[in-house]
Parts: sequence; structure tokens; C-alpha cells
Amino acid sequence: MYKSILRPLLFHIDAEEIHDKIVKVLQFYRNLTPVRMIVRSICHADTAGWKWRNMTFRNRVGLSAGFDKAASCFDELGDLGFGFMEVGTVTPDEVKGNPSPRIFRLPKDKALISRTGFNNPGKKVFLENLRRKQSGKYILGININTNHPDNAEQAITDILDLYRNFKDYADYYTINWGSIAPEILSQVLMALLKCKQESNKPIFLKLPADLPLEKADDVIGFAVKHHIDGFIACGPSQDRSLLTNSTQAEITKVGAGGISGMPVMQKSLKVVKYLSEHAPKDMLIIGAGGVMTPSDAQEMLKAGAQLIQIYSAFIYEGPFVVKRIAKACK
Repeated sequence: MYKSILRPLLFHIDAEEIHDKIVKVLQFYRNLTPVRMIVRSICHADTAGWKWRNMTFRNRVGLSAGFDKAASCFDELGDLGFGFMEVGTVTPDEVKGNPSPRIFRLPKDKALISRTGFNNPGKKVFLENLRRKQSGKYILGININTNHPDNAEQAITDILDLYRNFKDYADYYTINWGSIAPEILSQVLMALLKCKQESNKPIFLKLPADLPLEKADDVIGFAVKHHIDGFIACGPSQDRSLLTNSTQAEITKVGAGGISGMPVMQKSLKVVKYLSEHAPKDMLIIGAGGVMTPSDAQEMLKAGAQLIQIYSAFIYEGPFVVKRIAKACK
């Protein structure tokens, strides 16, 4: 029903506009307690859960950062069967992002193209929204960034500020590799060590899909040196050669932006497999980027991922894909 009726209707509306409408619907749904109980009973997969360190995941399927950038509907999204969710990316000060339109669909490739520019409402609004977290219902990750990626002192201040302010709500934190220069990120992570020892909240690096495997050892070494706890592999790609089903005219019309969705799957698998074979075994590997179906998720687990994140699958396959993938990843 979703793919044959709802999706064609939704895809006639601008991608960001319909996303904002869905967020508003979820916020309205927030207070419909009987309806929420029914949704949970339908959407939750009967799984044993999965434990890593002191965190117990209800199942192995999470929602990637980027869907709930303002932490405005994560609790409602949790009703749809996710074992964990990641909100953000958030910065201390508000970021308007790039001009709209800035999110596009390429349905022939089951891809999304985004150039949002880390738009988010900033720490104050984000913190107010985080206070709705329901303890024990799900694992919540927060993707954090700085407003000053080229200034070491300011970047340290920004990241420490977010880490400390969100510690009562975050189960883990994520930093996007490449969003902060490595030499500055190194200083940031060194400064974070004391905070991390006090609150014991893991930090993951989210890697881009275009990471060359010959540079993966350097990234692993960097992660070990700075006591990083795991990786999310992978984020979007800039490689337009992945778009094999869309016409050149369609691709040109969309313009610049990172590719996510089905075309990224093979790149993500290669990075996950390399990490699983070369990174320390106690590091958590979350497979993301291109997971669209239960069989994709199983492939990702076989490559060495312990958990799965989805985003584009949620858009292209509909909300019930969460339960289907969770059941396949028991």
C-alpha cells in the first residue's frame, strides 16, 4: 500500500516540504496515547535485543542522523520499531543551512541527494526537545558538530559544551569524519577525554562512503589513538557514477549534494568489511549507507557490522521496513 499508493502521492511534493509535514504529523500524534499503543504493538519486532558494553539495544536497527535534525520527534519515531535512533547533526548556534530546494529524490536509483549544510536550531532548542526522552525505550545517539570547524580553540569549546549539556540524554555521540579538519579534531578529542571518562558516553566516527580503503588504516589508527569507541560506515557519497539508472539530465538538474540510498550500498559494504578485519575487535561497527531491504541488512551483518542504520529505506520502503529488517537481524 505504501509503495503503490502513498509513496507516489508523497513524491509529488518537494522532499523537504513533505519531511516537515511528516514531522508535524508525528508531533500531533505525540498525545494520541491509545493510537501510539496500537502503533507500537504493530510495529515492534519480537526480538531478543542486543547488548554492547552497558547499552542494550531493543533490536539491531537504528535511524540515521539527518531525519530528526532538531530532536523534535525522536520519541514518536521510536514507536515505529527502531532499536536506536540518532538525532542531529546539532551545533551550539543555529545554522540555517543552504538555500532550498536542497533535498532531492532520484527514484530510478532509489537515492536521495542532499546539500542541507548541517541546518539545525542550535543547542538551546535541541536541549528542550531532548527532555522528552523516555528512559529505557530506545538507545539515543546525538550527532554533534562545531560552528567553527577551522578554529581549534572554538571547536574544542563547542564540542565540549555539547557533550556536557547533552550527557543526561545521550547514550552515545557521533562526529562526522571530514566535518572537522583531522588536526583540529585531534585536539578536540584529546580535550574530550576527561569528560568522556567522567560520563562514560561512547564516541563514534561516521565515515564518508568515499573513504579510500588505502586511507582506512590511518583512520583506524587515529581512532585508536583518540579512544574512539566505534564507527558508522558510511555517510553519503559524492560519486555521481553510482547513479546508473537516472538520466544525465535528471542528475544535472538536481545539482550538487551527497548521495545516500541504494547506490551507496557497495561502497559501505567494502568499508565495513575492512573495518571488521582491521579495527580492534572491541570497536562497535554500525553499518549504514544503502541498506534498503532485510537482505541488505543481512549482507551488512555478514560483512562485519553489529548494528544497522537506515534512512533512505524509510523514505522509499515505508515505515514497516523497520520491523522487517529487525526480524531479519535477530
